[in-house]
Amino acid sequence: MSTSTVPRSAGIGLLVYALATFVAFLFSGAPGGDYSDAEVVGYIAPSHAAPAFVVWYIAALGALALVLFGAGLRRVPGIGPSLSALAAVGAAVSLSGSLLVGGVAVGMLEGGSAVREQTPHTVVYLLTEIGDLAAVCGPALCVGVIAIVLAMRTRMPVWLRVVAVIGGVCGILAPFYFTYFLYVLAAIAMAVAFLTGRAVRERTPERMASVG
Repeated sequence: MSTSTVPRSAGIGLLVYALATFVAFLFSGAPGGDYSDAEVVGYIAPSHAAPAFVVWYIAALGALALVLFGAGLRRVPGIGPSLSALAAVGAAVSLSGSLLVGGVAVGMLEGGSAVREQTPHTVVYLLTEIGDLAAVCGPALCVGVIAIVLAMRTRMPVWLRVVAVIGGVCGILAPFYFTYFLYVLAAIAMAVAFLTGRAVRERTPERMASVG
C-alpha cells in the first residue's frame, strides 16, 4: 500500500491556473511577438477594453490558484516548503503581469483619445510584451522547475515522471512560446494525476514494515 503526499486540492489549483492562463494567452489579443501596428490599434480600441480586462482578470484569478497548488505541495517530505514558496512566486509574477496587460487596455479607455493618440504604439507593444512574459512565462518557469524537482525527488509513475520532465523543460523555455503549448498539456496531465491521488506517493508504515 502507498498513500499520496499531495492533496487533490493541489490538482485543482494547478488545473485552474493552467486553463485560465492559457485562455488569456489565446484570446486576450495583446500585442506580442513580431510587432504589428494593426494589433496595437486593435488592442487599445475602446471596444476591446472590456473583453481584454475580463480575460486578463480571469488570468489574475487563475494565478491565485497557484497558491492553492503550492499549499498542497507543502506536504511533500523535505522539499515541500521550498516548492510551495516557488509556486507563490509564480502566482505573484503572473498576477502582476496580468494586471499590467489588462491595465494597458483599461488605461487607454479611461484616458480617452488624448492618451490613445499621444502614447507611441511601440510603447504599448513593449508594455504588453513584458506583461505577457510575466503573466504567462513567469509562472511557467516556476511550475516547470517544480515539475522537474518532483520528478527527480519523489516517487511517481514512470509515465508521469516523463511528462513532468518534458513539461518542466517546456515551461522553463516558455518565452520561446512554441514550447508553451506542450507545457500546458503536461500541466493538465499532472493536475489530473494529483486529482486522482496517483501522482506523488510515499510508502505507508505498514508497507515499510513488511518490506523490512
